[in-house]
Parts: sequence; structure tokens; C-alpha cells
Amino acid sequence: MGGNNFGLTDRDYAVLLLGDADLDAQLRAIHSLLRRHAEADAALQEEIGELAKRASEASGEYGMHLENSWVDEMHGTVFQGAAHSASAIGMLAPFLESLFVGIFAGIRDIEAPVQPVTLTGTRAAHAADPDFWDPHLVFNAAGKKSTSVLRGIVELVEATGLTPHMPADYAKTLGAIFGYRNKMLHHGFEWPQLERTNFEATIVREGWPSDWFDRSLTNGETWIIYMSDVLIRHTLSRIDEMLDGIGAFIQARYP
Repeated sequence: MGGNNFGLTDRDYAVLLLGDADLDAQLRAIHSLLRRHAEADAALQEEIGELAKRASEASGEYGMHLENSWVDEMHGTVFQGAAHSASAIGMLAPFLESLFVGIFAGIRDIEAPVQPVTLTGTRAAHAADPDFWDPHLVFNAAGKKSTSVLRGIVELVEATGLTPHMPADYAKTLGAIFGYRNKMLHHGFEWPQLERTNFEATIVREGWPSDWFDRSLTNGETWIIYMSDVLIRHTLSRIDEMLDGIGAFIQARYP
């Protein structure tokens, strides 16, 4: 992590660029809630294990009662996992979206002594458009706009020269986060079968790692798709890398 004569780190520069948004406090809140989710999942698994042990040792009607309770608890874990997955994506996707909105607004408003950014690429031809810095929008060569937050972010990262400062897989990570967010928040825990099938195909087409998503099955078919702990940890790590990269980008522009 870089430093300078003022004792500021790269991350400090990123936070300054983003103005009033307290990203560190937001991230601490996200980490705290995710940690509580993990603790609740562990406690439920322990409870289920104890119930299974008692059911195996009991007999008669009481044994059947314990076994039925165990089945109910197992069924409940499916939806607790889905609720925790929805909570995680409901925090991480908006955080990332607002992060890039703030980044590009900050770059747009750069003032001396920071050196201005030289814009390049196809989107640079439309720099005078009032929507140029909005990462929700994509520009074609003729200047016609369409909506895609992933493609809009990538366009602006390339146009501003941020690409070398981003993690190599930043676009793939954002694609997985925004893609899952759209499915989970539009369709709830139990997606229509076609949506599940399409998302499985998207995972393969986009080359997302197989361990980024977990699944519950019914009759051998995908039933509920979860954001895995692997993807959650990966995303949090990439956020830290993005903040460091953005800060390094800005710090390098000081004379």
C-alpha cells in the first residue's frame, strides 16, 4: 500500500475522492452482519446435529417425533441459508454500485493540484454528454445510451485509465454480484425453473468459478442457489483491492 509526504495511504486517497461517504463504516457494518450470519448458521448446524443424535438413540413415537423435528429443521436450514444469501447480496451489490458512482463523480470533479484525467476510448468521444459519468449507462459509437451498470462501469474504468489499478477479475466479480442480485431480489428465494436454468447457463458462459455459488437440490435438480462463502470472501477482498487501486491512481496524479 502506497504512502506520501502527508502520511496518507492509497485507501485514504480513495476515501477522500469519494467525499462524504463513510466507506469504512459501511464495510465494518457489512462485516459485522456477515459474521453474525455465520455464527447463526453454525449454531443451527450444531442444534441439528444434537437433534439427529437424540433421534438415533430414541425409539417409538418419541423417536418418530424427534426424526420429524430433525427433518423440519433440515428444511428450515435451506431457507435460512437463502435469507442470509439475500442479505449478503443486498448489502454487497448496492455497496459496489454506489462505490463506482462515487468514484466516477469524484474523478469528474477533480481539481488542482490533482492532475486531470485524460479520457480515452470510444466513450471519450461523448465526454460532453451530461450522462457521461453515470456508470449505469453505456454509450455506443453514435452516442446512443442504454442501461447496464456492469458495462457502464467497465467503459468508464477503461476511459479513465483505471484498468491497471483494478483487480484483474474485477469485471467478472461485478458480473457475478450484479447478476445474482438481479435474480435474488426479483425472484426471491425460490426462482422459477427457467430462471434457475438460465443462471446455471450464465455461470458456465461467463466462466465464473464453480465454487462461487452453492445449491440446494430437489429431485436431483437445482432448487435454491446461494451466494457461497467463497464468493463473499472474494468480493470483500476485491473491494479492498479496488479501494487501494483507486487511491493509488489518484495519489499518482499529485504533482
